[in-house]
Amino acid sequence: MNRRLHLLVSLLLSALLLVSAATGLVLSGASLTEQFGQLGAPGDSVAVVAERVSQHLPNIERLERSANGTLLATLGGDVEEPLHVVDPATGEDLGPYAPSATLDWLRDLHRELLLGSTGRWLSGLAALALALLAISGAILLARRLGGWRRLLTPIRAGQGMLHWHTVIARWALPGLAVLALSGLYLSATSLGLLGDGSDNEPAYPEGIQAAPHLPVGTLAALRQIDLPELRELEFPNAADDIHYLSLRTASGSGFVNAASGQWISFQRNGAAQNLYETAYALHTGEGMPLWSMALAGLALSTLFLGGSGLLGWWQRRGRVGEQDTGVPAEQAEAVILVGSQSGSTWAYARQLQTQLQAAGRPVHVAAMNDVREDYPQARCVLLLAATYGDGQAPDNAWQFLDRLAEARWPARGLPVAVLGFGDRQFPRFCAYAEAVEQALQQRGCQMLLPLQRVDRQASGELNAWAGQLGARLGTPLRLQSALLPCSEVRLTLQQRQCYSERGGQPAVVLRFAVAPGSTSFAPGDLLAIRPAVDTAPRLYSIASADDDGFVEICVRLHPQGLCSNYLHALEPGAELAASIQAHPGFRPQAGEHPVLLIGAGVGVAPLIGFVRKNESRRPIQLYWGGRHVSDQLYGEELQQCLADGRLQRLQRAYSQGPTPGYVQDRLQADAASVRALLQQGAQVLVCGSREMAAGVRAVLETLLAEMGSNLDQLKAQGRFREDVY
Repeated sequence: MNRRLHLLVSLLLSALLLVSAATGLVLSGASLTEQFGQLGAPGDSVAVVAERVSQHLPNIERLERSANGTLLATLGGDVEEPLHVVDPATGEDLGPYAPSATLDWLRDLHRELLLGSTGRWLSGLAALALALLAISGAILLARRLGGWRRLLTPIRAGQGMLHWHTVIARWALPGLAVLALSGLYLSATSLGLLGDGSDNEPAYPEGIQAAPHLPVGTLAALRQIDLPELRELEFPNAADDIHYLSLRTASGSGFVNAASGQWISFQRNGAAQNLYETAYALHTGEGMPLWSMALAGLALSTLFLGGSGLLGWWQRRGRVGEQDTGVPAEQAEAVILVGSQSGSTWAYARQLQTQLQAAGRPVHVAAMNDVREDYPQARCVLLLAATYGDGQAPDNAWQFLDRLAEARWPARGLPVAVLGFGDRQFPRFCAYAEAVEQALQQRGCQMLLPLQRVDRQASGELNAWAGQLGARLGTPLRLQSALLPCSEVRLTLQQRQCYSERGGQPAVVLRFAVAPGSTSFAPGDLLAIRPAVDTAPRLYSIASADDDGFVEICVRLHPQGLCSNYLHALEPGAELAASIQAHPGFRPQAGEHPVLLIGAGVGVAPLIGFVRKNESRRPIQLYWGGRHVSDQLYGEELQQCLADGRLQRLQRAYSQGPTPGYVQDRLQADAASVRALLQQGAQVLVCGSREMAAGVRAVLETLLAEMGSNLDQLKAQGRFREDVY
């Protein structure tokens, strides 16, 4: 509801808001310039300044001081230009007051859109729109960040205009709320809907006897008031037999006896007047240079938020509109339904669609809101559901659960799989995907796979689900993280080292030459290789860095593996095209805290890369699991790293050795030392099969529970990362 209100108000009133923001920016700048020009004005009393001015301008009738500090004198008699600017320091006449016609036009445009009373109503509507946007934006921001208490937590780096829309909005919202509410109040007073207290005036004095007037500089009442407090001082007119001065200040109004210099009466401003003065100052910044600077920044932020919000909405609308829906729903063998707020989830639907269609399976892709009662030819339905904010459905999926409850769906026992996208730092991580799966189970749906939760589009979790799905469908599937940039490279095989596994599949370490400066990469990044034109790319963890001058990967041979057979057959000198995909979420954090590396099989590749680059000799321990003692991947190099201190400890486990065991068993046996590492703030990096990773997580959960913590907390701190397949 809040998202739709926010979007609707933005679309309907964007023109009004942008005009108000643009004119407000110029007016704030003009006000700021005027105020800086008055910073050196003296802090004398009203009496002293009025005396100076009257000596230079004996025909003065009124002295006014604007909130920005400009001192204006109104002259009596037959003068062509009655309003003059005067210097408060000397009292000298600086010439006739000539306000900028352009600024006057802009003020009229800002206040009433050059339309008089109708324009004031429209300006009030713009202020109301800004207030609604500030309130709804704050609610949306709180939901996106996981609650009101997280409003001041850092916003992770993101992509696109909408990310910066969120970042700027978070800091601008309090100021925009002040600007909106003050503008709304001023509009209401200008339209007569609220009083501004201007009718609360002191009674005019009567019966003041004629007596010689004292010099204005000696009047005691005026000597008590500093110049910044002055709003207006009206001098007595002997021709009209007036013997008092009329004075209006920031705190009230009154009359001063011109003969005695004493107050005749003084009435402080009422609540309505004070409210009006405060609202006017907050909305214009007059008299407050720092706030004027803030207002200029708020006007700029409003222009940016308006433009970025509209552009982001248009881009997202275009991305969804450009999606290839594939075959009609009635002809599809596979149906992919997408729930996405930012549009990124559509990228994974497109990857699945491309691979399934290449395998000869007709695919239909649609938003979750567009779910149908039946897909007569379908053999499976795949739901890619992102969670928005604190557990809400994305805009294109908010109707799905209601339509699911009303429809006879899915019919014919159609198998369904749900892939959830979210951010584990939020308390309700993947809550919407969980709600979808629960609703499907309650309807008796056949679940093709258990729900897979993907944390921040992590490659390992994406491919764990894709691998299981491909196994169930009989079609190898891979997913490439849409967050990670890729760079195309041309590689030449330099050398290969084969490790034969007794009775199993051999592994080979391949080292490819890469042109210096052609691309940048680090251990843990991914090399995407496509063995044939119509196949999905296969991702391999990189064990080297760009300053090494080569790209190194470790590949296990699988009898039916198209890419592994292709790579194992390569000989030195062979060339291939590939792309490097950054994987910044899978690498040790900077600092001196210990690092616990856990891997199995060829998952050791990125881990050996981290050890190689440990020039600072921070404490790194490696737990690695293989099948046979003969399967010593990187055995000699690991011993060398132990000797020179880059690796502090190495623990191996062999599932088919003399004392069979898995890497998680070694962790459990070393529970005390592992617990000590975690207490020292160690980061844990896991690379290998999903079965191994599940066993490792189970051991760590037990150890963390004994410490009063859990794996989710470790992940939120960035201290637990997985790259599984």
